[in-house]
Amino acid sequence: MRQPDYAAIAVFSPFSRRWELMSDRGRVIVFDSAEVAWNWLPLLGGGRPYVADARSRTICFVELSAIAPNMAYVEAPYRTGEPLPWRRHVIWSEWWRGGGRDGFATEAAAER
Repeated sequence: MRQPDYAAIAVFSPFSRRWELMSDRGRVIVFDSAEVAWNWLPLLGGGRPYVADARSRTICFVELSAIAPNMAYVEAPYRTGEPLPWRRHVIWSEWWRGGGRDGFATEAAAER
């Protein structure tokens, strides 16, 4: 059985000033596909206006924030490199049902 082409979202962290994969409690959030990640990307802005480029799958929020991501992109295909069951990754649908709702967290996130 072929593994799906998972995707992750990389954000430019206003705290570390580096690109980091979106994570929650140290676990990288993995989307089922690039399309799902792309459709979810605008939610990172919390309603802020943005400029998006579908070709590069990037988004830049026009109103800058000191606490939320100002730039992000979809990393796809994303290969976890981790055998199932995952310990350092979580599927977006499981994360969302489990109450993850911060939009992003950068603790122990992987650097691009």
